[in-house]
Amino acid sequence: MPFSPQSSPSNRRAYTLLSVLLAGVAGAVNATGFVALGMHTSHMSGNVATLGESLALGRWSAAGLAAQVLLSFLLGAVAATALLEASRHRARGRHAAPLLLEVSLLGGIGLWLSSVPGAHEPTLMWGLAFAMGLQNALVTRVSGAVVRTTHMTGVITDIGIQLVQMVTWVREGSRGQGARGFLRQLRALPTAIQFERTRLHLGLGAAFLFGCTSGPMLFLQYGPATLGLPCAVLLLLVVLDLSPAAQPRPAPHA
Repeated sequence: MPFSPQSSPSNRRAYTLLSVLLAGVAGAVNATGFVALGMHTSHMSGNVATLGESLALGRWSAAGLAAQVLLSFLLGAVAATALLEASRHRARGRHAAPLLLEVSLLGGIGLWLSSVPGAHEPTLMWGLAFAMGLQNALVTRVSGAVVRTTHMTGVITDIGIQLVQMVTWVREGSRGQGARGFLRQLRALPTAIQFERTRLHLGLGAAFLFGCTSGPMLFLQYGPATLGLPCAVLLLLVVLDLSPAAQPRPAPHA
């Protein structure tokens, strides 16, 4: 599994970079999509709630749109998984196909919004939800279901759990060693491999927040061209994925 002590440090660094950058992309796409189209498309809990509320109140149009967004997200996850399965034997470029598909979707939506200012076509929401489902499935697969980048509920929950584990680790490791032992254990905390996932989750949260903040700010100033920034990040990841350095290295034997 990529995010485990058994994987090589280079693999863990590569997957951390992939996850953090994609979290920033998801935050930007989600917030920008809300500003442009009035709907969040990266996390589905709200859309499931909207579907249920709309059905209960007889708002069939809103229920239909929520159901379409949910289906689009699901189809994106299916597409990413199929593309990853088709390329799993490659030494390099195993993630390039879903990343390029996401670039095409976001770029196409940006062009559509540029040519038809103020458009609120359901197709645009479908496209954004499909792209986010694609990305979420991609990161879920490559991280061994450890990481999600399109929503923060699980990430924030994990950070809360891990903060308690960190306090326990410092306390147990310095038991009976006085203040000097406590300080030594505290200094070792940032580099302790047990809490590598904590650092990763903090990075994911920060990246998602940065994307959520910068995306709308740039959209209000530059319009749909803002979607070019997530596309540029995704293309960078494609280049890195195709480079010789992307070939996985086996973890050293004990």
